[in-house]
Amino acid sequence: MTPIGICSKNEKCLPVLLKSIELYVPEDVEVFITSPNIQSLPKHKVHHFVHTYETGGAAHNFLAHKIFETHDSFVFIDDDVVLNPNTYSVLIDDVNKLKSMGIKLGIVAGRTNYAKGFQNIRRGDGKLYSLGYESEELIVETDYLAGIVSWCQKSTWIDLAPIDWFSDDLQCNEFIKNDCRLFVSRAYFHHVGSQTFGTDFAKCKKNSEAWLRDNRPDMYQKYFGG
Repeated sequence: MTPIGICSKNEKCLPVLLKSIELYVPEDVEVFITSPNIQSLPKHKVHHFVHTYETGGAAHNFLAHKIFETHDSFVFIDDDVVLNPNTYSVLIDDVNKLKSMGIKLGIVAGRTNYAKGFQNIRRGDGKLYSLGYESEELIVETDYLAGIVSWCQKSTWIDLAPIDWFSDDLQCNEFIKNDCRLFVSRAYFHHVGSQTFGTDFAKCKKNSEAWLRDNRPDMYQKYFGG
């Protein structure tokens, strides 16, 4: 079974995510966690690592490489997420459908209430059937994904930049340069959002400015116009 990876810095929402994993994810799915305190689940095997990284990008890279020591792919889940009963199963089903078509995949990510672009459930297209849009039953290709709940694989993995904001943007850009394709899955999850970095978005953007200016001037120009 495809394992799950979680990075948590403040653990504020982590107990609720872990409860949804306990209830909704098959028991033979291993869970890898980086967090300040040791975590456990009643039935799932948990691999715990102490969180020592200042940025989300660095923490995610550490966890990805740890998981890739023993697995070819995993599902990354932000710590401020609550899974639906079928989030994990639908995501894996969509990945398998895309792989069966011979598509070179970068990441496949779920859709949610708190995200930008086509991942946001409010971006639904087509007819509204009772409680959902027609497009919610489609796997949608896009050029950007936030890895809030996302499947990735060792063979095409690209490290995130060691920053918080824009690390997803840069990774997606590199995936596309490597001819990897990005898809929004039919899988839905609830995302609380902004629980680690806060809602001072101007400050979040500013915190990544120096690194982008020094290391990725092309992206610095795009996001800061400098």
